[in-house]
Amino acid sequence: MYSLFKKEIKTFLGSLIGYLAILVFLLVTGLFLWIFPGNYNIPESGYATLQGLFTLAPWLYLFLVPAITMRMFADEKRSGTIEILLTRPLADFQMVMAKFLAGLVLVVFSLLPTLLYFLSVYWLGNPVGSIDTGATWGSFMGLFFLATIYVAIGIFASSLTDNQIVSFIFGMSLSFIFYLGFEFVASAEVSYLLEQLFSWLSINDHYLSISRGVVDMRDILYFIGMAFLFLYGTTLILRKGKLRTTKAKVRAVVIPVVVLLVLAISSNFLYRIDLTAEKRYSLSEVSKQMVTGLEGPVEVELYLTGELEPGLRKIQNEVLEKIAVLNAYSSAPIRVRMFNPYSIGNIDKQEELIDDLVNKGVPRISFRHKTEQGIASKFIFPGAIIRYQNKELAVNFLKNNPYTSYENNFNHSVETIEYELVNAFRKLMRKQKSVLAFLQGHDEANQYEVADIARALSSDFEIDMMDAVDLKDSDVDILVIANPQKQFPETSKIALDQYLMKGGKLIWLIDPVQVSLDSLSKGFQTYSFPNDLNIGDQLFRYGVRLNYELLQDVNCIQIRVNTAAPGNPPRYTANPWYYSPLLTPNDDHPISRNLNWVKTEFVSSLDTVSSNSTISKEVILSTSPYARRIKAPSSVSLANINNPPARELFTQSNIPVGVLLEGVFTSNYKNRMVETYGYSSADIITESQPTQMIVIADGGMITNKVNYSTNPPKIQELGFDEVSGQVFGNKEFLINAISYLDDKQGIMQLRGRSLKMRLLDKVKLREEAAFWKWLNVLLPLLLVIVFALVYNLVRKYRYNRS
Repeated sequence: MYSLFKKEIKTFLGSLIGYLAILVFLLVTGLFLWIFPGNYNIPESGYATLQGLFTLAPWLYLFLVPAITMRMFADEKRSGTIEILLTRPLADFQMVMAKFLAGLVLVVFSLLPTLLYFLSVYWLGNPVGSIDTGATWGSFMGLFFLATIYVAIGIFASSLTDNQIVSFIFGMSLSFIFYLGFEFVASAEVSYLLEQLFSWLSINDHYLSISRGVVDMRDILYFIGMAFLFLYGTTLILRKGKLRTTKAKVRAVVIPVVVLLVLAISSNFLYRIDLTAEKRYSLSEVSKQMVTGLEGPVEVELYLTGELEPGLRKIQNEVLEKIAVLNAYSSAPIRVRMFNPYSIGNIDKQEELIDDLVNKGVPRISFRHKTEQGIASKFIFPGAIIRYQNKELAVNFLKNNPYTSYENNFNHSVETIEYELVNAFRKLMRKQKSVLAFLQGHDEANQYEVADIARALSSDFEIDMMDAVDLKDSDVDILVIANPQKQFPETSKIALDQYLMKGGKLIWLIDPVQVSLDSLSKGFQTYSFPNDLNIGDQLFRYGVRLNYELLQDVNCIQIRVNTAAPGNPPRYTANPWYYSPLLTPNDDHPISRNLNWVKTEFVSSLDTVSSNSTISKEVILSTSPYARRIKAPSSVSLANINNPPARELFTQSNIPVGVLLEGVFTSNYKNRMVETYGYSSADIITESQPTQMIVIADGGMITNKVNYSTNPPKIQELGFDEVSGQVFGNKEFLINAISYLDDKQGIMQLRGRSLKMRLLDKVKLREEAAFWKWLNVLLPLLLVIVFALVYNLVRKYRYNRS
């Protein structure tokens, strides 16, 4: 067996055709990865990854592997040496395995020069070495297993004929059928059972995961099992005469059936090893539990398709991979359908579909991309419609923060894909909505002022308006206290306290300082005064102290002010308004991670106090590093625009404005006389069930502007800034906060997932582009040519000596 193996290696390395096949493979690979623009180009993608190689290689293998294997049996048949082989004291399967191993070694030999690509990306990373090494070696392992089945198919094709060209064409065709042909059939309108069967037969279906660095035992068994079947089929073809006996015929049927049964049974056992650095393709336990609860099939219609730039293509690949992993753990099938709205030929129907998608919540965005004619704009739909049990829900996968780089936005989008999918499943599977109420009775924000946030929450919650006295017998899950202006009587405070003790969730949005906007709009100056709402003692007992002060921040919105001289026509210019800070969400917490700034006006600060060791506290909203405090009472003047405070005064960093408290709270009315308020001391719950609350020192954060001159009043989007035209993160922050309080399964924790952004060094690429491109195109070719010359010279020298 070893002699035959060695003979095949020497024959290939001693022939010109073998080297030509490898040189063409390396040349085409190098050109696509480093020179030609397109989806595979590494410098153009900007990411420190070899994913382009692992996507391109299966197509190039369709030509390389048949070129390596086409002569292995065809040439033996043509020259008549096959009879000599068959009469040697060597089992048929050993003979086939010798040629198979030789072909596999030669494919690996052709891949060795591509390690230069890995080294290049390693040194081009920002910082150096930022490439995910584990994922890369896992992907190379995927290429090895892909080679096993391609080589087995090539040897099978070579055993069918004595013509090398016919062997090459047949091997290439059969490899293509198994790589994508079955997948094309599965994507057609066939039954689910046939779809699953053809998908399982498809090489691409098993290669996708391992090409990203995920070793799935079911995929490994598929590659080994299918390679074995083709090699076993080769032994049957070589000894056709043996099939005349009944015993041989039975064995020829039983062995493949047993192998297929083993593969079918093994597909039910899930064992995966995620080799990526951040375990990016490993599902959390909460995701596994969620999909095991599915009671029927799920259809995901993904609209992020067509010609995409590298970042969007990365999101698309991650979505498909994540759905595949969810489907592996799911108790019901999760099917993906790719659909491009622009594939509809009828323009009217196309526009109708696009309008329908946008109305359902699938965003349509425009991005600029390069074409042969220059820069062009194109609309894409980075979302999907998920359907389950006659219900559907739109999902947006692209996070677009205008104040961060597009690389960060793409990375943040990838980080939240699992959350978006699993959260959508949770909503579709939910049998009953939670109840969210806005507190009334203390001059809180009215129904119009909270209309936008209420509308955004209405699909997930039953929305109600409620007085404190009605909380006792209510089924409210979350209570929002939105910008109260009147003092809380003790009866209201007790009602809120006991609601919390029973496990209720609270969100306090409080203005500790009051500023008259009417006075400011009519003149250039007004005053700020402490706004005593009689809740300071209660919040202090829970672990928070509100500070009677206003915050100014260098990071703020701008307002338009008339800067024209007296007697001249008005001239409005935009100027920074330090009393409207743009608050920074905490990037380390699931509520506030990866969010845009939050717009505020006349905001105060708060502090956490150590009143209870059973409560954990985390700041989720704060100022920028350049802020300052102004104690109330104080004057508030528009003159600050023309005479701003000295920059040196803004020295305080990250002043807390919003805090999350979780744990067991102590009642504010523990050991207090409550009979005068209509309660009995015996009925007062003194320790709460484990629960949560959020306190924010800005009441206006949740309110949208309202135009009452129209009927009905016109509602402006929450967080919209008229000067910049931007929509800030108020709504998303508050929705996340409320979703976190309502999260019983822990799904919100998925938002806290962090993935390292692995980029190439743009400066190095720009300054050394030509060097790296031609190094990776020419050096692999040169290495193979040098090896060929040295090997054949040594071989000739040894032959002459002998």
